[in-house]
Amino acid sequence: MVIGALIFFLVFLIVFLYSRIKVFGSITLNQEKQVIWVACYFYRIRLLERSIDLTEEEPEHEKSFQETVSLLHKGSQNIIQKARISHEIVTLILERLRFHDFSWQTEVGTGKAHTTGMAVGGIWSAKGAVAGMLSAKSHFHCRPSMTVTPVYNQKRIHSAINCMISIRTGQAIYALLKIIRKYSVKQEAII
Repeated sequence: MVIGALIFFLVFLIVFLYSRIKVFGSITLNQEKQVIWVACYFYRIRLLERSIDLTEEEPEHEKSFQETVSLLHKGSQNIIQKARISHEIVTLILERLRFHDFSWQTEVGTGKAHTTGMAVGGIWSAKGAVAGMLSAKSHFHCRPSMTVTPVYNQKRIHSAINCMISIRTGQAIYALLKIIRKYSVKQEAII
């Protein structure tokens, strides 16, 4: 009886550790809204679904195109700075991820053809760098779909990223334990 329970527990543990957690994510950035949506599934059972609105509510006035671009630039600089600080954590996690779907569509327009062309070129180079980094550090089981559509006659910026990634439960636990061990916050007891 005890041996049967022990064998059942070991089989359950092995199946659990080799199972995959699938994460569906979507990021939408434009003048009206900045939203991140994430859903996690384990054997088609939804564990988590969260939508995070990143817009700051300012109902008094609409943001101009330059303010929106400035806000997106500051946000990306902040993300880049935090990514540099936590490079080891990002590498540790990316090495274990498998991308099953990745698409990134962007529409950009500055109102003038020559500046729109320069913006499109800059966005293509940034997308190429991000895609190269992701493909070098993680496993792609799909071909990334990336487009940049110039809108010459209006001021507009819209970017949408959709992806589906998976990670084995055991690898996620291992990465989490390694991160906690490496970057544990030691707090002093207050008496």
